[in-house]
Amino acid sequence: MTGHIPGRPPVGTVGQDETIARATPPAGARWLYLALAVVVAAAVAATTAAVRARLSPPALAGAVLNPPVTAYEFELPDQDGRPVSLAHLRGKVVALTFLYTHCPDVCPLIADEFHKTYTELDSATAARAAFVAVSVDPAGDTPEAVRGFIAGHHLQGEMTYLRGSFAQLRPVWTQYYVGSDAKEVNHPEAVNAATPTPAQVEHTAIVYLIDPAGKIMVFLPGNFDPKDLVADIRALARR
Repeated sequence: MTGHIPGRPPVGTVGQDETIARATPPAGARWLYLALAVVVAAAVAATTAAVRARLSPPALAGAVLNPPVTAYEFELPDQDGRPVSLAHLRGKVVALTFLYTHCPDVCPLIADEFHKTYTELDSATAARAAFVAVSVDPAGDTPEAVRGFIAGHHLQGEMTYLRGSFAQLRPVWTQYYVGSDAKEVNHPEAVNAATPTPAQVEHTAIVYLIDPAGKIMVFLPGNFDPKDLVADIRALARR
């Protein structure tokens, strides 16, 4: 029989105090574990935020259509007579508005803001965007007048200006809820006049943003802030 010395733990056993000492890490180690836990938690939070940012598109600045509406398809000649359709612009974000070249107020403003917006976009985003104007004045928006308007607002190579006859344009106005008090001209002498008298045309001033899939996602008023248009084009181009 093996005895033991009183006051000491039996051979092969560990005293209670020694057990506690071995189970409890030193104070320095505890702080290290706490610091590591904080770092890991921060890394997880940052990763989660990054994933959410990728999966959740940024909010749009303009008035959002919910649900989005499929954009009405049309084809019209541009200022140089080349046919342009929305189908040809699929894959791009389209900023679509309605103007006339002799407009004394809101149309020049929209044109200038389009130019400012274009210059604020980086080259990659600009390549994925298209700025399009549709005439609301079939009689006054001659090819010469349109080319002069584009040049005057520094929009060469930046905006496409679509024109056409009253019969061609009226369905487009209707589908985009654009009112125009332009009148159909049936008199040959008026149509063929060398210097037609510019007339003011009351019309709806609006900018639609169509996403690369051909859906109208958002619209802005005629007096929009270019920063809002820049932000929305960037957001839609990333979708």
